[in-house]
Amino acid sequence: MRKTINRIGMCMVVILALSACKSKKEPSPAVQDFLKQLDGKTLDEARDILKEEDEKVGSFLKFMSNFKDEKPQHIKPEDEEEGTPFTPPDPTHLEDAYRLALSDVGFNQTYSLKFSVLEPDGPSLRSASVEDPEFIARELYFHDGSKKNEKLDLGESQHLASLQTVDSAVVDVTYRYPTKVTAVDLDNKHEKAGFKGAAIKLVKIKDNCVRVALEKEAIKGYLEMEAFNKDGKLLSRSSYQQGPDGDENLDDLLKSYQKAVQKLLRNLEKGSYKDVAALQKDVGDEMPDLTPFDNPKKGYVEAFFKGNVARVKMYFKDDTKSVTKTMVLHNNAPNYSGLARVQDPASGKFGFVSTATGQLVIPYSYEKLQTVTPWFFVTSDSKAVRNYRLDTASKKLVPVKGYVYDLTPELVKVAEGLESKYAVMKSSGELLLQPEWDNVSIDPATKLLFANKITEDGPLAGLTTIYDTNGKVITGPLRTLDNFSDGLLLVWDKAGKASFIDPQGKKAIDVSGYADIDPFSEGLAFVENQEGKYGFIDTKGRVAIPFEYASVTGFNLGLSLVTRKNGEVTEAALINSKGEQVVPFKESERVDTDDKGTARVYTLQNKKFDAWGKEKR
Repeated sequence: MRKTINRIGMCMVVILALSACKSKKEPSPAVQDFLKQLDGKTLDEARDILKEEDEKVGSFLKFMSNFKDEKPQHIKPEDEEEGTPFTPPDPTHLEDAYRLALSDVGFNQTYSLKFSVLEPDGPSLRSASVEDPEFIARELYFHDGSKKNEKLDLGESQHLASLQTVDSAVVDVTYRYPTKVTAVDLDNKHEKAGFKGAAIKLVKIKDNCVRVALEKEAIKGYLEMEAFNKDGKLLSRSSYQQGPDGDENLDDLLKSYQKAVQKLLRNLEKGSYKDVAALQKDVGDEMPDLTPFDNPKKGYVEAFFKGNVARVKMYFKDDTKSVTKTMVLHNNAPNYSGLARVQDPASGKFGFVSTATGQLVIPYSYEKLQTVTPWFFVTSDSKAVRNYRLDTASKKLVPVKGYVYDLTPELVKVAEGLESKYAVMKSSGELLLQPEWDNVSIDPATKLLFANKITEDGPLAGLTTIYDTNGKVITGPLRTLDNFSDGLLLVWDKAGKASFIDPQGKKAIDVSGYADIDPFSEGLAFVENQEGKYGFIDTKGRVAIPFEYASVTGFNLGLSLVTRKNGEVTEAALINSKGEQVVPFKESERVDTDDKGTARVYTLQNKKFDAWGKEKR
């Protein structure tokens, strides 16, 4: 989904006029790339590719339908709303943001009748506030031990002509960010400017509406627009749009592109092409000379603000740094069942093919079948939710009573009803854990199972037992509130004594002498001594930052918000992992933290600071 949204963004940013030309020119770069996707394919495979393209454009159109047309209007001065200043991104901050985004990235493998697709995915990547990097695979390692050298753009969902399970891939990951930003001011007296030889022109500034025309380098480097009223007040923005130069409606342009794709599909269904070469020729003829996915030479930015605009400031990327890292990505949920769920393009129903032969093994007979894991599936309608297990011996979907939820690719937790106890079921249908648990979760770092009882149920009430994925007890019952971090888990035994344990269940650090303990974060955990002072210990249990604070927070990107008492006055500061003050102590009536990672915001000293300790203005 994230890639779809990014491509929608690209579509809105770089979409070009799809004007008809009387003389046909060489296909545009985007059409040429599309033609390459058809090289060596059968007509059935080409049909799947065209259907996928049709669905993508349809999703763009659906996304754009959420935006309503806005007309210029005069805003009363008392109704004007002040905006938030644009802060040019700090290169160091962007490096941190990309490092976090890629920290747990893997890929998902999805299947069609003749090919599979590898798509980058990970919790941090999905939540990252940066543009998606490029993911170019060059080496693929399959579960059967074979290796294939093939260049695949994973971010663009290029097809892999194989249904075999890919365990891992060597991928070149490239991301780019600005290292220098240039600002350009425009108003009615200064309507024109330039950026790297490209023209910038203020086309319209009327009431709350602004439209600026941009040429190629300015389009490529555009970052943001700010607007100000006649008194210099920064105005809040209500809506925003980018597109090609001219008055074409973006919705109509996308429809024109989709129309060409759908015509090619109809011709395929009629049997109009004897081979893929004939189809490729028609693609070159039918596709617009310039598509929504080509880079524009001219374009515009149009925005509406909550106030009457007198002046605008445009920001452009003057210099950009490109970083390429070679990474090994692993399959997030490898399919070792030998069968893969596929959808019939004609009926929309689902069946299963053999990943070894590509032959249909379970007929297309299931509607709205969703994957829970490679072995478990769910479908629902207005009457019921139905869960199934894939039985590879009988090559059938076997009903599972109750509800199933994923834990690992081969394990699910199962409950007969919404109020029932959970069991853990294996891909074979056998129960690994009996239905006696109020919840079962998987630890992301160690892949251990946390089975807990959170309701009153005898001596084990509120306690957790930790198992491996073979059902062996690692430790417990004990109390824990978190997952492993920095290789350690904070637990309390039934007597209430606290310690950190390792993934083998052995005690690593005895912290029973502390009054308050927090899990590890970035190699440090805060603890409170018996005098009510807070400090930090390292993963060996040694004091790393002395006990001298009234309160602290766990470290986030190397910073912690700490307070101390100076008489009756509370003072707050931001410190680094060495205990050094990044934002020095000062009186603070209120302290708070919001969000985490690069989105963290600190409130102290009547100010707000970003995740790196820089004041937000």
